[in-house]
Amino acid sequence: MLMKILLTTLVIIGALMVLRMRSKSRHDGTLPATSRATGGGPPNHFPKVAAYGALAIMLLGCSVFVYYQWQATWRVVTVRVVNAGTGSEALYTAYKRDVAVRSFVTTDGRTVNLAEVERMELGR
Repeated sequence: MLMKILLTTLVIIGALMVLRMRSKSRHDGTLPATSRATGGGPPNHFPKVAAYGALAIMLLGCSVFVYYQWQATWRVVTVRVVNAGTGSEALYTAYKRDVAVRSFVTTDGRTVNLAEVERMELGR
């Protein structure tokens, strides 16, 4: 969790520094350091292509992740409800998306609420 916060902070700081350098160069009327170093030669398109490529890879990865999450919600799972006091068991089938902490909806539409002495086990 700490690494996520640090990474987000570094990205924000980097973006602010880039924006500050761009605005400073526009107000001064000077060219950025990269343009002065090349002497006005042909522009280097590699950073832009790399940025678009990284963006495409991230969007593809996000799309695949969302698809697998969506597919998993429609998976039918076996729910075993065990009464801890008596040891009796009951088996149900439900979609994974319909299983909550203390209740679930079966594939045939019945809503099952668990008592305090019952526990729920999920299987494939």
